[in-house]
Formats: sequence, structure tokens, C-alpha cells
Amino acid sequence: MADPVWNVIILRDVIQKLQKEVHDLQWELAAVRVRILREIRRLRRALLLPVEDWSAGHTNNNDDNNN
Repeated sequence: MADPVWNVIILRDVIQKLQKEVHDLQWELAAVRVRILREIRRLRRALLLPVEDWSAGHTNNNDDNNN
């Protein structure tokens, strides 16, 4: 029969590894969420531009000031 003390030690070690992995995944998920939200904001700004401003917006943002 296996030693109960060793079983507890092994289980605690596995728990610690899993907790670290969960923690790392939470940080990675948070970073991905930030990138997705930034991209959503960028796309919203791009889609709100009137059609006639699309080409000017991509070449030079100061074209409106020169007219």
C-alpha cells in the first residue's frame, strides 16, 4: 500500500503546479483581452469615418487643416 504522506506531498505539488498554470493563463487571457479591446476601438474609429475621408485619413491626417 502506498504511503499516505507521500500521496499528500504529491497532491500538494500537483496543486501548486496547477495553480501556477491557472495564474499564468489568467495573465495571458488578460493580455489578449486588452489587445482585442484595443483592436475593437481602432476598428470602430475606422468604421465611423465618412467614406470621402477614408483615403485622406490613410495618407495624411493633416489634409483637413490645409483646406
